[in-house]
Amino acid sequence: MKHLSKALHLGLTCCLLLLLLSCAHYAIDDTPLEQWTPERSNSYVKRVTGDRSSQLLVLVAFSGGGTRAASFSYGVLQELADTEVSTGKGSRPLLHEIDIISSVSGGSFTSAYYGLYGDRIFKDYEARFLRQNVEGALLWRLANPVNWFRLASSAYGKADMSADYYDKILFDNATFADMFRPDAPVVVINATDLATGLRFPFSRGLFDALCVYYYQYPVSRAVTASSAVPGLFSTITIENHGGSCGFEPPSWLAEAAGEVKSTNRRLQAQAFSGYLDSLERPWLFLVDGGVADNLGLREFYNLFDLTGNVHSTLDSINHGDVRQILIILVDSHAKTKHKWIFKRANPSLFQVLGSVSAVQIGRYSLDTMIIVRDAYEKWAEELSTAGHPVTFHFVEVRFAGVPDENDRNRLYGIGTNFNLSDEDVDLLITSARQALRDSEEFQDFLSENRQIMERER
Repeated sequence: MKHLSKALHLGLTCCLLLLLLSCAHYAIDDTPLEQWTPERSNSYVKRVTGDRSSQLLVLVAFSGGGTRAASFSYGVLQELADTEVSTGKGSRPLLHEIDIISSVSGGSFTSAYYGLYGDRIFKDYEARFLRQNVEGALLWRLANPVNWFRLASSAYGKADMSADYYDKILFDNATFADMFRPDAPVVVINATDLATGLRFPFSRGLFDALCVYYYQYPVSRAVTASSAVPGLFSTITIENHGGSCGFEPPSWLAEAAGEVKSTNRRLQAQAFSGYLDSLERPWLFLVDGGVADNLGLREFYNLFDLTGNVHSTLDSINHGDVRQILIILVDSHAKTKHKWIFKRANPSLFQVLGSVSAVQIGRYSLDTMIIVRDAYEKWAEELSTAGHPVTFHFVEVRFAGVPDENDRNRLYGIGTNFNLSDEDVDLLITSARQALRDSEEFQDFLSENRQIMERER
């Protein structure tokens, strides 16, 4: 009877603990921005400017794809670090001339780490992340009874658990304030707004509209949102305080909202305006950025398209005398091979869903790439004058650019999970470096850069 009483007491205690934990609030409380001022925009402009050459505008996009994408994009950073370009300030690594990195999902781990720690990435990123069994570690956390209690709360999901883990192994509780370094590029981590299906960039301007303090927001949660595959992970939530801090919308917003035709500007203006009233949108629910843009290129399109004035935009980021515009797309997308197409039997539900998502994302990515490339070619022509030509180069770094057929086939077979062998990581890194180095478009850019500097000497 005594043992039964103890067991009953223990059981009641556990039930009470479970009840308390399930009612607890584990989610990050997003810090409200008390007062917005126009000076905040000026600080962003200085960050874009940095100490980089005003004659070079270098934009880099990292696609999604788990550790595969993280390793491939890391290899590109290595190659850029070993590639010298000529500037008015002398010769320096092209890596240090990157103005903006826009990333999605797996690529966001690499962009965020470089944004936080710069060249330190080449010392410890592989050991801390690329060569870790991240997938297995998350599954072990999911199996931990302590996390069962936490996950029982409606305010704490698998994405929150993942963000905690990423902080422990990689990001060291860093916030976006830690990316505000003089030599750091602007890093835009992209997620998807589940309610609208539109891209949600973790940027100061958008956080100002939400009246949420951008510089106190944890980088780990942004990266988790960017890689939170719907169905496998819960959403990352942000509480909207829009309308409480005196935020003044940018001038392009009213212009775009008044446009009669359906344009990208009008669509973005409608989405942006929806964030300004927290009564209408009190909460945001964010999932994998690949749902909206799996290449990360849309950020670069909106850079000029939203303002509607290429010259003023370049002036605002101290690139008014730009001579060369370079976009490097690091695309880790693999060819999808459907074995079921060789049989008459209907594919399974899993095969149908997998094919629909892969084909849709792949097709949309191709359209996005064409739109961005064509737009920048037009903008470069618009900026050019007889005495000041502006050139544009669009460099694609993808598996198809790897010359060895055996290596290509092996790369296509690497999954998008977060647990790769050391051999696969090595292949991804070396292949990315080779694909960039062998790119004719990239070599044309470097040759042109040397010619420009020689003429100006």
